[in-house]
Amino acid sequence: MQISYQKPGKDHPMYGKVDFIVADGTQPLCYKTANGYLPLENSGATVAAQAAPEVETRPLYVLSFKINDEAEEMSFTSKKKHDKTKAALESKGFVTDFQTTVYQTLVK
Repeated sequence: MQISYQKPGKDHPMYGKVDFIVADGTQPLCYKTANGYLPLENSGATVAAQAAPEVETRPLYVLSFKINDEAEEMSFTSKKKHDKTKAALESKGFVTDFQTTVYQTLVK
């Protein structure tokens, strides 16, 4: 699974409000802003999903860390890959300040 960050076009309803659309191929997962990640609450799929109690979601793991005091982020849809990458980065002395945030994204 390949996570990509796409800039919203001028015709997108969230243009100017978000920095990137986080997507898995062509399926959007969430929005990235300067302050963090936002769910796809402004899309029609989420409004319909909130009305239905049996919403299928999957986790998106966002690993934040610093390399030589510069902030970096990586996102994973697999907990196993997240843990493996985090363990590899923790063994490096110049990588510090690890923090993991888990977001629930909708599955179509």
